[in-house]
Amino acid sequence: MEFIEIILTIIPLVIAISLGYLLTKSGFLKANYIDAFKKIVVNITLPAGLLVAFSSIQFKVKYIIIFAAVFVTCYILLLIGKLIAGIFKVKSPYFPYLLTGFEAGMMGYALYGGLYGMDKISEFGIIDIGQVTFVFLILVPAVLSIGKEKSDESRVIASLKTAVNSPVIWAIIIGLLLSVAGIYQYENTTLFKGLLNIFNFLSAPTSLLICFIIGSGLKLSVKGMKKEVMTAFLKVLMAFIFALLLKVTLLRILGVEAMLSRALVSMFILPAPFVIPVFMSRQNESDINYVSNTLSIGTIVGLLLFILLALLNFQ
Repeated sequence: MEFIEIILTIIPLVIAISLGYLLTKSGFLKANYIDAFKKIVVNITLPAGLLVAFSSIQFKVKYIIIFAAVFVTCYILLLIGKLIAGIFKVKSPYFPYLLTGFEAGMMGYALYGGLYGMDKISEFGIIDIGQVTFVFLILVPAVLSIGKEKSDESRVIASLKTAVNSPVIWAIIIGLLLSVAGIYQYENTTLFKGLLNIFNFLSAPTSLLICFIIGSGLKLSVKGMKKEVMTAFLKVLMAFIFALLLKVTLLRILGVEAMLSRALVSMFILPAPFVIPVFMSRQNESDINYVSNTLSIGTIVGLLLFILLALLNFQ
């Protein structure tokens, strides 16, 4: 992609995110509107796009190794976060969980699809599977457990129910199953084309809606948020280093470096998952502000880095 093409691709995303911010600040976009946008994206538009993207790829066994590697990497980042918290006596119990996992659903897919085309989001999805598995199996139960008895198994059950009921996860699973079954062999049939048009139409608003969601949550002031800024930058630095390590080792060994390295690095510069505030305890206001502000700063950093990687034509 030429430099001018990248600029022209980025401009609509920046405008949409800016509109989301300005319309929210002006009061035109209410909190309930944003919640509705999130529900539409999570339950309709994003699953439709993911189903098309995953069903169109030719699944390879080597992808399973990538799923596992990303899962393990997320877990290692969590362990490093706990180690840092112990050494430097970080007070917030949520600190380690802000250093791992990535906000793919509400940010990554829209940015990646917007910059490189919705037909390319399967690349991003291949990297996301291990990450989203980690989020629902490890991160969410751990966040739910903070301040509660460890024997409370309902936390894990609640997390698993959230995963099982997620249309995004089912879209990925069904898409992969259709890919393995060889659905692409029927791509020239009338029925296939008709269904494809329907799902493409449903997925079309994804990028715009998510850009509005991202813009609505931005806090452009970082005054008095030294800890939040340090957490956000530490997270992206650690994750970026691990992404480069995976790129030059695992992806190169598997022979998929050219296809997936851009998606890998793109995901690893994103902020921690936005589900953390959803599942965290609401009793400590300072923790709530710390998590929310860190995610907001991480969103701005991730967005700027996303654009920078595109401008550098990173591969």
